[in-house]
Amino acid sequence: MKIPEIDLYLIAPEIVITAFGFLVLLMDVFSSKKESKNLGYFSLIGVILAFLFTLSQILTGLVKSGYGGMFIADGYSLFFKIIFHIIAFLTILISISYAQREGIEFGEYYALILFATLGMMLMAAGTHLITIFLGLETMSISIYILAGMMREDRRSVEAALKYFLLGAFATGFLLYGIALIYGATGSLYLKDVAAYIASKNLLRSPMLLMSLVFLTIGFGFKIASVPFHMWTPDVYEGAPTSITAFMATGVKAAAFSALVRVFFSALPGFRPDWT
Repeated sequence: MKIPEIDLYLIAPEIVITAFGFLVLLMDVFSSKKESKNLGYFSLIGVILAFLFTLSQILTGLVKSGYGGMFIADGYSLFFKIIFHIIAFLTILISISYAQREGIEFGEYYALILFATLGMMLMAAGTHLITIFLGLETMSISIYILAGMMREDRRSVEAALKYFLLGAFATGFLLYGIALIYGATGSLYLKDVAAYIASKNLLRSPMLLMSLVFLTIGFGFKIASVPFHMWTPDVYEGAPTSITAFMATGVKAAAFSALVRVFFSALPGFRPDWT
């Protein structure tokens, strides 16, 4: 088995976000509560650095796939990464004073925002269904915790619990849809799936039609499309205001980027059905 080539520049924005997430956690151990604002400013530096790496990839016209074809840097993914960086920057910026006022100025708070951003970036850049799924779960688990960060507020705890239970349920549908795609085509690479469906003329395959239904449910929950939107009022009301803003923008954009990538790259032949 050939070992995939390691191209660190290809994933430089992801490396920066991950490194700063861990550094924020480490700094929090040795910081006093009075220095909690510094964690927010340090997180902002990480987002800016990741933004600059992404911008340099755009300016050099980078279009490259790597890591066994599971990850790609192209105009589509880089566009969404810029959006995620801007959203993360603004969320952290409004959180510095808000978190202190609400008593949630923990290092975990800023680290989880960074890790959620990392998950969003993986979702936009994934060309393999497992990469997209890992990005989705990295983002989702971080948001579950952030929604319940105000532990003394019953509404915040309720929001986190509802989002976790419904999110885990929707993730099960998504994962089952991925399993059905693998069962029908024998691959999880988006291009290979599309090529196999076209070559074997599987447009009426019951297994693939069911996978389309399950994928629609999974992604529909994340983008809060009707009728999978019923969780949003309670979760948005109970979560910290800054996290509600983060969820309403970044999470939706990430889920939409993955949905479009999967449906247009892997299932273009089913467009009349999923449209």
